[in-house]
Amino acid sequence: MAKDVIGEDDKKKASELKQGEKFYTELKISAKLTDDEKGNHLSDYLKRAPKMFINEENPDTVELHLKRFDVPEDMVNQSTFKLNNKDLIVNDDKKLPLMTFLARLTRESSKNPELSENQQKYMKFANKSIQKETVDYIENR
Repeated sequence: MAKDVIGEDDKKKASELKQGEKFYTELKISAKLTDDEKGNHLSDYLKRAPKMFINEENPDTVELHLKRFDVPEDMVNQSTFKLNNKDLIVNDDKKLPLMTFLARLTRESSKNPELSENQQKYMKFANKSIQKETVDYIENR
């Protein structure tokens, strides 16, 4: 299936998106994973992540870069992810375990009292974006 091709319906949607209020959000989350009393985050990550997403020099380091575009009036939002400087596109089932890990990590972090209120808010935002992209993939495969 050619996903690069833009059909007439897509052109119409794109032109409709030019109207209304738009929001662009970008955030970067950096984490040093460990296996400790709070959980086995490092072992879980190394088990779930495809090799291309593991930093060879620092396998315990995760850098998630999220860009999200929202048009509330059209109820449209789209997220793009980079994990350790590699594009993370949810386009096959092999990435679902990794997305599950990232969703759990951001959900747990959003409840971490050691983080500021703003940091917790950004973790919730990232979690919702991860969840939405994963559900969209599952529903459309």
